[in-house]
Amino acid sequence: MISKFSILNLSIVKYILNYNLLLRFSLILFLSSTIINGQNSSLLSNRRNYSGINKSISFTQKNKNNKNYWLPAIEVIGLNFTVLFYNNYLTKEGWANISIQSAKNNLEYGFTWDNDGFAMNQFYHPYHGASYFNTARSSGLNFWESIPYTFGGSLMWEYFMEIERPSYNDLLNTTVSGITLGEITYRVSNLIIDESTTGFSRVVREIAAFTIDPMHGFSRLIKGEIWKRGLKPQKKNTFINLSIGSNSLFINRNLQNNYLYLLLKFDMNYGKKFNAKNHNSPFEYFRVHSEVSFTEGNNIIGISAGGVLWDKKFKAFNTNRNVAGLYKEFDLLFNSIYKFSASSLTGEVSNLTKISTHSKIQSSLGLSLVLIGSSNSKYSVEIGKDYNLGPGLGIRFFSDFQFADSWLLFFKYKQFWIHVLNGIDGNEFIGLFNLGINHVFNKNFGIGADAVFYERYGIYKALPDIYSKNASLRFYIKFIL
Repeated sequence: MISKFSILNLSIVKYILNYNLLLRFSLILFLSSTIINGQNSSLLSNRRNYSGINKSISFTQKNKNNKNYWLPAIEVIGLNFTVLFYNNYLTKEGWANISIQSAKNNLEYGFTWDNDGFAMNQFYHPYHGASYFNTARSSGLNFWESIPYTFGGSLMWEYFMEIERPSYNDLLNTTVSGITLGEITYRVSNLIIDESTTGFSRVVREIAAFTIDPMHGFSRLIKGEIWKRGLKPQKKNTFINLSIGSNSLFINRNLQNNYLYLLLKFDMNYGKKFNAKNHNSPFEYFRVHSEVSFTEGNNIIGISAGGVLWDKKFKAFNTNRNVAGLYKEFDLLFNSIYKFSASSLTGEVSNLTKISTHSKIQSSLGLSLVLIGSSNSKYSVEIGKDYNLGPGLGIRFFSDFQFADSWLLFFKYKQFWIHVLNGIDGNEFIGLFNLGINHVFNKNFGIGADAVFYERYGIYKALPDIYSKNASLRFYIKFIL
């Protein structure tokens, strides 16, 4: 129920959420992107693409016969006891003063909902779940085989590593969101690792990969793989953008009530969405959008990530450029004004239509089952929380129109319904709408502008309903890495 991150992860988590370190986090992303980009610079395609330049980069793939089921179990247990030791003996946290009796009490009284803060439950716990997950992935286990270690590590913590009762929301967030962040960070770290390199280049790669996925780095360290010479890994297609600019937020869409932020954005597509026949395992295609907008005392953090679990091409509308798939999604958006998160399973249908030699439209329509979602509500503070929590449904529609090779118009819409199970009785409806335009001058540089509209309806059983709306206008320079 309380924080349970490893010492290895703790500094990185604070790293992301601390005002003075946001820029450094973006520089790590930039460094990682540059390393990835530099692995096979001679293979850069000359073809322009609005979302990035198509490039072949390396991907380290574990030998399918080199699986170790016991090592990740030991690492998960060791991770939990290391964190317990840190919180009990070094920081003297009261909740970490466990005993045989506290374990008996937790087993007897069972699960409940906890009142930890939004950032703790919606970001910290998923981040720690990714560490559990990646102990297994770094030992050669596949995506599905790694999930029980995530669930088991969280279950062990909830029952035995705290004196407080185990928490439904901790177990759910750690597991269902942790596997999404875990698989993405595992694959991104593998993109950076190249065991055929030596010297300074090898050191920088290993440090960058360790920063992105600490448990993978730790596993490589104890196995001696950090300094082991190997072959150049497999190649993988990625599209990477880094943007910097301004973000003007208008509270209640009032032009007179606004904040000005410095905006940093990172976008990555791993694999190709319409190459479904090559997606032999989960997350062979995934996308990540992360952004930070910061000003003094009121930072905005946004993460939207998702990867394919299953997909298949089909023929319709006189074309076979259609894909139906099931995707695991994670959305997070929060600042001092509004908060939202959702961990979802999304069924999606996508179409790619080529209009001419230099123009095309890509569209997607999806329906989501929200396994666990949350939204802030001013009423929830009355019961000691800063958000409402529950399952729900969602719908999403994306459309990109690329024309003249260098221009892109894009439209994104997401609508979520969350039925409150923990918080103020009622239902939360959250809408996110994004409309923008990008222009690419060459294969490495472009500009963009977009508008974002956020709205929330809170409909409650015993209290007045709430409607809030905000808007932002952003301008940015775009670097295609």
